[in-house]
Amino acid sequence: MSVDGSKQPDPRGEISPEEREALRRRSEAIGQRLDEVKREREAVQRPKRPATAGRALRASAELIGGIVAGGLIGWYLDAWLGTQKPVMFVLFFLLGAAAGILNVIRVAMREKTPPAPSVRDDDEDENR
Repeated sequence: MSVDGSKQPDPRGEISPEEREALRRRSEAIGQRLDEVKREREAVQRPKRPATAGRALRASAELIGGIVAGGLIGWYLDAWLGTQKPVMFVLFFLLGAAAGILNVIRVAMREKTPPAPSVRDDDEDENR
């Protein structure tokens, strides 16, 4: 509004106290709405992931499980075949260790965070 009460804008660029208060109320409402939308998006976008200690425990369990399973299979095969040297034990121990390491890599790749979603271009900037 202008100083003289007409609908023409004030040539000095000043706004009336009423317009200033209306602008403040609108900006507060927009800020509150942005906060609501931000909380909603964070709730949707934040996947439930186990804590770091849980991930480390799972990875170590995968590795130990592979080694133990391979060692036991090799030990039983050596006993069943009656070999004098632990050939099957060593062979399956190494295979179990390799399988355990592969499982740890798979777990780590699955837990890796996905890239952030792309943001749509703001068309408003191009019109200025």
